[in-house]
Amino acid sequence: MNCESIVETKGYLDYIVQYKNGKEYKVSFPNLVLATGREAIAQMLTNTLGTCPSSSSTSSSSNLVPSLYINAMLFGSNGVDSGGTPLIVSPNRQTLFGTVTVSKAVNSYVSQSVATQANFSATLLFADAVNQNINEMALQMTNNYLYSMVTFPSIYKTADMQITFNLSLNFI
Repeated sequence: MNCESIVETKGYLDYIVQYKNGKEYKVSFPNLVLATGREAIAQMLTNTLGTCPSSSSTSSSSNLVPSLYINAMLFGSNGVDSGGTPLIVSPNRQTLFGTVTVSKAVNSYVSQSVATQANFSATLLFADAVNQNINEMALQMTNNYLYSMVTFPSIYKTADMQITFNLSLNFI
């Protein structure tokens, strides 16, 4: 008897722009899980990650925990071509297309209604990335490798807006 199961990771990015005057809008895009992200999943399942001391531990090697998880959202301004079209992200991409404009810690949780969905969010506050064209975002793991990445049409970030980025990863 042959059994085959293919688990596919699908990512989706929603961002919500909120203005000081109360107006807001939402935009959604698919997100690419990079090769390094898929490799991280395989390493987690096979316990070949490497370890670090637990943050709740005061002793050295007795309380080691996996050292690999998503801890930051990186934002940049070089994710579009000269005509404003989002650049294509290769699965083997290892960096943003330009320098990191802002790095934000993520809030992460597993969905209570869909147990195979991981969610990550971060907000560019009113004072963050002012007068920047934000058009690329990546999830970064604690080993500094990118887990996933997405490019999108530029958002000209002003001090009158904050943008909340919500990324969901579905394991189907």
